[in-house]
Amino acid sequence: MAFMGLPSVFQEEGVGWMLRFFGKGRGKKEKPKDEVDLLIERIEKFAPEKHRHEREMYYYNYRIMPPYLKPLLALLTALCQKERLGGDQSAFAEDLFFLLKAFYDLKDRLSMEEALKDEGLMRKYRELFLYFYDKREMLPLNRERLLESYLRFK
Repeated sequence: MAFMGLPSVFQEEGVGWMLRFFGKGRGKKEKPKDEVDLLIERIEKFAPEKHRHEREMYYYNYRIMPPYLKPLLALLTALCQKERLGGDQSAFAEDLFFLLKAFYDLKDRLSMEEALKDEGLMRKYRELFLYFYDKREMLPLNRERLLESYLRFK
């Protein structure tokens, strides 16, 4: 295949030079990563691969909804602190529950007593440990301490 007026090196390569010239072979520019992307990258380094779909569906996808962004950032930041699982577990459990409630109860309609009795929220708390840490057992919640802390900050 001969191309008129082109140096012979281009004629020998055929169409390949066009692809390189017009950018087909160039890598796409990545958009700058935001804070959520960075947190997700950190989490995905330790979180179980088998639950990636659930994390995406129940947590990461909320990043596109502005009201959820702030509580999502707070929750993901806490989840990145995996080393806290080995430390003061009751404080870590309390923090995670507060953040999970803030994430799923944006309008703060549930009191802490109602949240602790809410089966859906408790199921999500249990699933949090499975999806992010591959733990079937959740950290136990000290209900009295949780209520005390909640009332102190209210």
